[in-house]
Amino acid sequence: MRRMLVLIVVLSMCLPFATAADDPGVNRTIEVEGTPIESIAVPEISTDGVDFVIDVTLNSAAAENGTTVEWTVQQCINSGVCNPPEKFAMSGADGNWTGTITPVDTHSYVNYDVILTYPNGDDEKFPEGGFSEGGKVWSDCWVSGEDSGGNNCPETVVLPDEKLPAPALFTTIAVGLTAALIAKRDD
Repeated sequence: MRRMLVLIVVLSMCLPFATAADDPGVNRTIEVEGTPIESIAVPEISTDGVDFVIDVTLNSAAAENGTTVEWTVQQCINSGVCNPPEKFAMSGADGNWTGTITPVDTHSYVNYDVILTYPNGDDEKFPEGGFSEGGKVWSDCWVSGEDSGGNNCPETVVLPDEKLPAPALFTTIAVGLTAALIAKRDD
């Protein structure tokens, strides 16, 4: 029984790495059906140093009751590193809200989610699952692992001679070894 519990814990720790894999270059939108959000409009492509504007329209009930809107943004760069998420207030009235960021140089994509604050002070994030389910807009020159794309990339891209293993590989190995040691110690 204890071994099964260790196995379940190890597999659940590896799940985020399995779900982190996406279709490189494919934008993702936030599903708004059945929510107080009527629509979310973002650019089709993000560009280094060029304003990235999000427009959120609330339904009439949310617009009339004083619901406010914020958004959380995470920018990931071509080296495979993601900057920490940042929360931004949005400006707006009458159910129409707008926010703007300027993407950093060499970014691959912009992750975003939307947070509504209701008149009673409660917050609700859309989508609930955060960035793994949230919106994603790819840049006009992106790199994701060995894939790359976009219509604004230089003619030649210089890649490192040695391939670097994915950080998830090291984490998976470490978690597996830890689980094996725990299981061995229990015997």
